[in-house]
Amino acid sequence: MKKKILIVCVIIIVLGISIIVLFQHNALRPQNKDFIKEDDTLEKSNMSSTIRAVVVKVNEKGLYAIGIENVTELFYVGFSNEGNIGFKQGQEILIYFDGMVLETYPAQLGKVGKIEILKEKSDISIPDSVLRFCYSLRNNVNVTVSELTNSGILLTITDTNELPYNYSNKYIIYKKVKNEDYTGIGYKIGEDTKNSIAGYTRNRT
Repeated sequence: MKKKILIVCVIIIVLGISIIVLFQHNALRPQNKDFIKEDDTLEKSNMSSTIRAVVVKVNEKGLYAIGIENVTELFYVGFSNEGNIGFKQGQEILIYFDGMVLETYPAQLGKVGKIEILKEKSDISIPDSVLRFCYSLRNNVNVTVSELTNSGILLTITDTNELPYNYSNKYIIYKKVKNEDYTGIGYKIGEDTKNSIAGYTRNRT
């Protein structure tokens, strides 16, 4: 009889401990509906990946940025639904996106869920080569010949870049001359070019 009572007490104690452990486990699980909704929103917004970066240039639809870990890694990212919330060069940002990266240069991030501004001024310096790629384009340089003489050439160069374009070129002025052997009679030697006239052999008499 005592053994039966002891077994029943042990069973009751074990069941009590199990109930307490199960209750504590459930109590530790997040029950906040807002938290669950936020997590669900992250998944639906395709914000499965993040990248920390520094803003290099901002345009109407998105921005150019470099990665914190590799400053030579330039990429372009379109704005999230929040749009431009005051992005500017030098800010440190955190980008939530779907993890897709197009292998172009600059690389292009896929769908963006959110972009947070972490610092107004990052400790990371933007390389000069990256700045020139974004702010100094050959397409923004117009070169026209203002004057051309036998002794020289005058050029007008208009550069609308925010950073001056490193422009250099060589020009050679050619003067069209007449071949000394040119007679216009006989057999033609060679071909006419923009700089000279082909020669002729004389007819035998």
